[in-house]
Amino acid sequence: MSRSLTDHVEELLKADIARGVFAPSQPLRMELLKARFDAGLSPIREALSRLLAEGIVELEANRGFRVPALSRADLLDIAITRGAVETAAVRRAIALGDDAWEAQIVGALHHYKRLAARAFEEDAALEAWEKAHDALHRALICACGSPRLLALQARYQEQHLRYRRLIVIPEVSRDAHIAEHENLVATVLARDAAAAAAAVERHMMITADVLDAAGYWDQAQPPPRQG
Repeated sequence: MSRSLTDHVEELLKADIARGVFAPSQPLRMELLKARFDAGLSPIREALSRLLAEGIVELEANRGFRVPALSRADLLDIAITRGAVETAAVRRAIALGDDAWEAQIVGALHHYKRLAARAFEEDAALEAWEKAHDALHRALICACGSPRLLALQARYQEQHLRYRRLIVIPEVSRDAHIAEHENLVATVLARDAAAAAAAVERHMMITADVLDAAGYWDQAQPPPRQG
């Protein structure tokens, strides 16, 4: 079995789940996945096992793999846990980071803002912007000196994506997204560890706060927007 094929299937399936191609709670049938990804059972099973470990899919006894449901409780759990990881990491990064670290943050913010201009023109542009967003968050903590903190941050950031997509709306939230990240970067670069940790922790709750304010959990919930 080719390892690269498993990697390819994992990447495509993860992206499909984030985009809502596979809806929340949808079973992930082997025949469906084989046809979609033009792959055999072995790479698909390995990819699903990896995504299970990352919390991207679930395994239901006697029923197989499925996409996790969306829920307020799950979102809050992700946000709280991710916040704990990133606040610990940003405190260490501020203590250990050098000028090169600061330059990396500035560059990541510039790239994120540049891609925002075309973010809603096509699916590929939105995905590129989202990758730049994730890279910016990694840049903020990359000087923390802890591979385990970085690995945990990456895992919870991926779990957060399905929910974050629910509040990404063309021409409405783009400017707010940019302003929020500019403020977050400025706080970190000021090297006030307590203020930066508080800003990161508050940032993690934005998606939950917006969905609560919109009454999202009180109505029939649409799947994440496609692209």
